[in-house]
Parts: sequence; structure tokens; C-alpha cells
Amino acid sequence: MANVLANGGDPSTALIIKLVPPAKEHLDYHWGERAVRMIWELVELTELMAWLSTLGGAFSALGNYQPACADTAGKISLHQMELAFRLGDPSLVARCQLYLAISLIQKAQFAAAGHIVRHVYRNERKQTVPETRLLKMCQGIWSKLRYEYGIHQRKTHTRKVNSLVKDADGPKC
Repeated sequence: MANVLANGGDPSTALIIKLVPPAKEHLDYHWGERAVRMIWELVELTELMAWLSTLGGAFSALGNYQPACADTAGKISLHQMELAFRLGDPSLVARCQLYLAISLIQKAQFAAAGHIVRHVYRNERKQTVPETRLLKMCQGIWSKLRYEYGIHQRKTHTRKVNSLVKDADGPKC
């Protein structure tokens, strides 16, 4: 009926097309299985990233008080980074690098942490459309680095002064 209407309503000029399905359809079952495995792996990796993120965040929070927890948080961020590479997400890789930098700050490895933060920040600034979230994370972690470094310097200075005062009193018998 649609063909008749398309031809101005004259049934004598109607075109009838008859579709006959093939006897055997060619389906690429191997590619279908591969696609299903790839999608399943993506789902599993995404779920694993969520678990690691939760676990890493908990250890990072404890890392402010326990150096062993900061070390564990750093190891978790390395595992996350490995998964982020497998997922092919450069933004996620950069965030994992920043998580590692936080762990390094907690362990008073300020130079290494500063190098990572500067590297991520500079790389993101070079992007045609820099991700604001990532830039803000860099700025926040840089502030934490400066603050923790200042505290570390004051503690180190206080220890040196106390050591000098103790030595000035002479040996105690």
C-alpha cells in the first residue's frame, strides 16, 4: 500500500519487492565471543577499579597517621594505575599517579611527590581541552605537599635545636 501511495495512487505502477532470506546466514561467532569477552573484561575491570578506589581511599586516610597504611595506599594506587592502562583511560592513569603522590607525601618523600604532581599538571595543561577536575586535584595536592613539607621542616628544625641544646648542657652523669 505504501508503494501505491508513493506512485501517486496508481496500482498499475506499483513496485513489489519480495525478500527471501538466505538458506544459511553467515554469523561470525568467533568475533561475537571475543566481543562478549571484551565487554565482560571491561565490566570486571571497572568494578575492580571501584573496589580498589574505596580500599585505597581508606588506607590513604589512615596513612596520615600510620606510615604502613600510606605505603599500602601507594601500592594500591600502582595496581589502579595498571588497570587504568588496560582500560586505556589517560585521565584515570593521571588520577592514579596523583593518588601515588599523596602516598609519597604521607611518607615524607616530597621531591618525588612534587615531580609527579608537576608532571600531571603540565601534561594536562597541554591538552586541547584540559580536564578541570584533574587540574584542581593537582592544585589541591600541591597545597597539601607545601603544607606537609612546612610541618616536616619545622619538626626537623626543632629536633636539631633540641639536639644542640642537649649537647650544650654537656654529658650527664
